[in-house]
Amino acid sequence: MARSLLGPFRSRARRRREAKIEGLFVSTVTRIGYRDAFFLWPEHARNAFAASVRDAARRDPEWTAAFLKWLRTATPMRYPTLVGAAAFVAERLDAGLHGMSRRVVGSVLRRADDPGHLLAHWVSTYGRAVPKPVKRGVADAVVRLYDEAAARSHDTAGHGLALPPFAHPDLMNNGGIRVPRPFRFGQVIRLVHPVARDERQNAVFRRALDGRRPAPGRAGRPSGDDWERIAPLLPLEEVLHGLRRMDAAGLPFEAAMEIAERLGDADAVRAAGLGPVRIAAAWRAVADRRWAPVLERAAGFLLEAMPRIPGRTLIAIDHDHPGSAVFGLALARLCASADVVTLEGGAFPLVPGESPLHALHRWRASDLPSPGRSDWAAVREAFAGHDRVVVVDDWVGSLPEFGVPSYAWQTGHSGVPEVPGWLTFQGAGDEALPIIPVIEAARDGVWPWACPQEDLSHARERVT
Repeated sequence: MARSLLGPFRSRARRRREAKIEGLFVSTVTRIGYRDAFFLWPEHARNAFAASVRDAARRDPEWTAAFLKWLRTATPMRYPTLVGAAAFVAERLDAGLHGMSRRVVGSVLRRADDPGHLLAHWVSTYGRAVPKPVKRGVADAVVRLYDEAAARSHDTAGHGLALPPFAHPDLMNNGGIRVPRPFRFGQVIRLVHPVARDERQNAVFRRALDGRRPAPGRAGRPSGDDWERIAPLLPLEEVLHGLRRMDAAGLPFEAAMEIAERLGDADAVRAAGLGPVRIAAAWRAVADRRWAPVLERAAGFLLEAMPRIPGRTLIAIDHDHPGSAVFGLALARLCASADVVTLEGGAFPLVPGESPLHALHRWRASDLPSPGRSDWAAVREAFAGHDRVVVVDDWVGSLPEFGVPSYAWQTGHSGVPEVPGWLTFQGAGDEALPIIPVIEAARDGVWPWACPQEDLSHARERVT
């Protein structure tokens, strides 16, 4: 009898726990476009994130540990993850719970400046007393991450944060990067006392403690011959970013062909995480059109590895901004079935398997309505039993309700509003492209770290 009476209460408690965990997940990933710019989140959102992580650590510590590891390894939200790991440890310590904290700290420290960032955040938020689980997790990471190359790249006085383009005006107007500078390597070593894995790393530790860094590489503007020599040694991401400078320096034809071969390697492009938005930025920057064919092909490679968006999707795109168009057209490529319209009401036909950059050519050449005020009546007319609605606009204002899951990306101005009935996102980068199926699967209780190698839409179909 007692068991049957308690059953409904337990079910309600479980539903509350699941709702809170889902809320933490969804509210966090909607800010994926901020990347490391946690300080630009609204204050209430920053406070809610830390409080929600603490609540989740208390309710379901294993889920929270998996969530933080996924957030660090599968998204560009490095700094928010470090904040979350600190909140996890703080909650466990306050509750007098042992275990897990060292593992969680170690799981989110993936780059050599992560230990310094975590310690700087802990000291500024929780005080100068650093608890043993944090010290031990950081020491583990130091032994794993610190070497001569890491010291040369990351033992600096800079923040080293990945910031989105929309953050730059805010930095000028609001006092710059408002997070503490990371501890230098020597400060970290003094605080956590790592044991070097070998004599070579011990020498790195000694130099860091003495305040010395490895000599930097030769500075200067590379010539075409310099680029020919160093380009094969660079990560593909840096090669893409440097195409314009290589052309300006007179990169030889043979070297350009070698780079084109790398950009034509689908596996290499996917491994570098280069998606259509970043490739489109490089495509717009280069003056030499010799790169256009290979970049158009490369823009579709990463999409082939992303989860599909099931059902029918209506996508309304701001006609006037190429960044909005590339992101919206890339989303359409991920959809099982998509109808694309401009916010002014014109329909845009899709070509199956088309590169987003080639689609952008057609977008610009199409006889679409001239830019002007968003015509929601026309968008409503295009809505016909779709499973979801997506809006991609330079600026998101008031949005109508469609009665289905609705997502809006603001690609230009900062400060995206919260709109009832909509999930709103700031910034439209490649990292945001797979988010719709990730969110919809999470609402069905399917978490991305539980099925990392399969299409999340298929996992949803099994659950529903």
